[in-house]
Formats: sequence, C-alpha cells, structure tokens
Amino acid sequence: MVYLPPAFTEARPEVLVAHIERHDFGLLVSHDAAGLVASHIPFLVERHDEELHLLGHLARPNPQVEDLSVSREVLAIFSGPHAYISPSWYADGPSVPTWNYVDVHAYGKIQLVEDDDWLRRLLRRLSDRHEAGNPAP
Repeated sequence: MVYLPPAFTEARPEVLVAHIERHDFGLLVSHDAAGLVASHIPFLVERHDEELHLLGHLARPNPQVEDLSVSREVLAIFSGPHAYISPSWYADGPSVPTWNYVDVHAYGKIQLVEDDDWLRRLLRRLSDRHEAGNPAP
C-alpha cells in the first residue's frame, strides 16, 4: 500500500477514473518468486456496474506474461503531474522541502484473456484512441 496522509487522499471514483483515462499509460506491477516485475503499458477503462476493469496488452515475449499466469494480484500506477516544492516558498517556517504529485494506484486481480477476437478488438480500441489525433490515423 502507498503512504497517503488523509489531507491528500482523493476517494471519489469519478475523479480517480478521470485521472486514469487522462494518464492511461500506466505501470503494471506484479510479483513472482523471483521478485517484482513491471511493464509500462497503455490501459483502457471499462465500468461494469460497480466494478472498474482496466484493460491492457502485453506482448507474449514479455516475461511478465508468464508471471501473470501465476501471480493474480497486481498494482497499476497512473502517474500525473508532479513538482518539487521548496521550503523557501513559504512565508512562515520552519518548512521542509516536499514534492506535490498526482498518482492513482489501482490494486486488483488479473485475468488473462487468450481469446484472439477479444485481443483484436482491444488492440483496435487502443489504436483508435491513440491515433485519433493524427491527420491520417
């Protein structure tokens, strides 16, 4: 779990989902007997009733794929803006340096999908999303 002081906690699902959708290139972290494994991948968000599903794709040669067939709990990290905060910016002291940042940590269970049609649809959706701004997608 991440250390998060209550004053800096955001718990509204719509705000968290909006952050993930805006900063959708996340870090997928899993753990196997050899240790932690991580891959940077684009995600799509789907809502099913009260559940949030994050969809992503890893290339088959990626060693994390084998890890995910055994390790079922994962963490996806979606980093946003961040900045150093100098103690010299405060009128009152004493102050300490700090860092302001916006991240969403999503914890959950992984489900590998081996269906070729599902994969093609996912890859099409990912391509459509990220090619949309190009003059000739």
